[in-house]
Amino acid sequence: MTLIYVGDIGARLTISTNNTTMANTTVLTVLLKRPDKTLLTITPSVNFTTGVLTYDTVSGNLSSVGEYTVQVNGVFDDGDVLRSEMSTFYVFEKLS
Repeated sequence: MTLIYVGDIGARLTISTNNTTMANTTVLTVLLKRPDKTLLTITPSVNFTTGVLTYDTVSGNLSSVGEYTVQVNGVFDDGDVLRSEMSTFYVFEKLS
């Protein structure tokens, strides 16, 4: 497992939805909750064949030390809503 540190840019988040019908989504986002409870909505890249989502962090995403929570939210073209289980990861302090 790769450690993630405050301020990391380009840290890849990989989320498997175990759902290979992702091509039928009209809206697909990942909610990222920081340790201070701030909620970000990010747009992942999607492999529609495997249902795997990836997102590379940008400046400001990982602004605090602590536990982050992610959840996938997708709306399908028939109106069904996909909400994944929540997953967590820890962001560590780094010495400058």
